[in-house]
Amino acid sequence: MNKHIPVLLNQVVENFSYLKNLKKGYFIDGTLGAAGHSIEILKNVGNDNITLIGIDKDKKAIAIARRNLKKAGLTNKVIIVNKDFKEIEEIVEKYKIDEICGCLLDLGISSMQIDTPDRGFSFQNPDEVLDMRMDQEAELCASDILNNYTQERIAEILYKYGEEPFARIIAKNIVLYRQEKFIETVGQLLEILLKTLPRKYVATSHKHYATKVFQALRIETNKELEELSEAMKEYEKLLIKGGRLAVISFHSLEDRIVKDTFRSIANPCSCPPKMPCNCGLTPTSEILTRKPMIADDDETSINPRSRSAKMRIIKKIVDPA
Repeated sequence: MNKHIPVLLNQVVENFSYLKNLKKGYFIDGTLGAAGHSIEILKNVGNDNITLIGIDKDKKAIAIARRNLKKAGLTNKVIIVNKDFKEIEEIVEKYKIDEICGCLLDLGISSMQIDTPDRGFSFQNPDEVLDMRMDQEAELCASDILNNYTQERIAEILYKYGEEPFARIIAKNIVLYRQEKFIETVGQLLEILLKTLPRKYVATSHKHYATKVFQALRIETNKELEELSEAMKEYEKLLIKGGRLAVISFHSLEDRIVKDTFRSIANPCSCPPKMPCNCGLTPTSEILTRKPMIADDDETSINPRSRSAKMRIIKKIVDPA
């Protein structure tokens, strides 16, 4: 398995460097993964008053994170939670967390998950089972979608979540294929795609021809976009004054949700343009990134996955309610 390299690491560490000046508080990494971001943030801060709350719904990722944190000597003030980051209200209540001074959400899938055998996230190994579950205890897997969803629903998912231009014909051929054989492996899905997609499209696409389909199936399997905006608003609401929420996204669907949510927080007024404000809604945070932060050439040469990463940050300007 390839070593997981956290994306936009320098920018993340720099933007949470203010934590070193705080007398107490919690930093929440809502998508802990291998703990790469959190380890570097805590090492840079060097503040024993800051407690890390690491959240991840992937038990295998949590096991790796524990080992990495222990190796870095950062286990004293760490609470690791096996939950979806969207369950933040329940987590805060259970662990009685207050004084939240920073939050990081690194959305999408990690290279660690892609490289793990038998997870089905990658199209590189045709023999892998089409699983794609980040939470291995979840009921729905990618093969369930392909074998049980209607043709119309499959087409909708491929177009909505993958922006796949050939969504309808792919969905039709998936249904025809499954009438003869249960769709179980990566290789079977690739076979369907190769028989469906125009040869010129396959040959000239700058990305692998299966990229959009795999993205769509992964998003549907893990319900990645559902309640994302609401969760981000909850994280922002919990922050102390001066605290920051940073969100890293990897495709246009995620980034659009992040951008629109941040705008709604920073500009909540619902009154008509050029009219006096009567709604009484005032901003609780300000946007620090008018344009998203992206990886430079040095990073993309080392970590190609970082090419699609975009980070947006907001800063709380009022005390939490």
